[in-house]
Amino acid sequence: MKKYVFFSLLALGALFTAFNIQQKPTLYMIGDSTMHNNDQDLWGWGTTIADHLDLNKINLVNSATAGRSTRTFVKEGRWAKVDSALKPGDYVIMGFGHNEGSKPDTGKAGYRGVLKGIGDETIDLTRKDGTKEVVHTYGWYLRKFIKDTKAKGATPIVVSMIPRREWDAAGKIQRADKDYGLWAKQVAAQEGAAFVDLNEITAQKYDKLTRDQVFALFGKDHTHTNKAGAVINAESFVEGLKQQPDVTLNNYLKK
Repeated sequence: MKKYVFFSLLALGALFTAFNIQQKPTLYMIGDSTMHNNDQDLWGWGTTIADHLDLNKINLVNSATAGRSTRTFVKEGRWAKVDSALKPGDYVIMGFGHNEGSKPDTGKAGYRGVLKGIGDETIDLTRKDGTKEVVHTYGWYLRKFIKDTKAKGATPIVVSMIPRREWDAAGKIQRADKDYGLWAKQVAAQEGAAFVDLNEITAQKYDKLTRDQVFALFGKDHTHTNKAGAVINAESFVEGLKQQPDVTLNNYLKK
């Protein structure tokens, strides 16, 4: 009899835990390798953001995937998977821009590319097997993520892409404020979504460092950070979030 009572208590405990997890809101993250990487030599800031969250109150699901653009995140069904899991009270941080730049086509070079800007322009592509794809602008895909998120009663938070390890002629870190960073900001404003200018906040920090110090935050290329760099980008996101106290994700930050 005692054995049955013991098993029943275990079952009740497991059920309570599952119920508690389900009831907590979930923060989903969608993006590319700068948000989710191998967590060994290269790190995405979507991993280090966990250090700033009270995970007793909110779940964290980092669905960002290396090499993806807004277009391929939709085309490969990755957004559909996140969208199907969303419930009221959840959050989605969305940050893309590093993989969109090639001219869109069906070949290896352009399979990730999108049309530039935030308009409704499209291009029709046909693969060798006859399947067709309509490719949209960067802004169109972001707008889709935002609208789908809101339709589920969840909160979208758009971020600009992290800055690359590149300097302009004036010796400042190059900003993305004339293309993908600007377009992300514009779409967020049009759709009434929160926006954190991660690109600008982190770039300001890099501008205060020597070039050697900036190099020390990256891996072998100019785009992907090591853990120290990912920590800085996560801190930058939190700083930008705290500047917008009306965004309720603030309630789930560690005190």
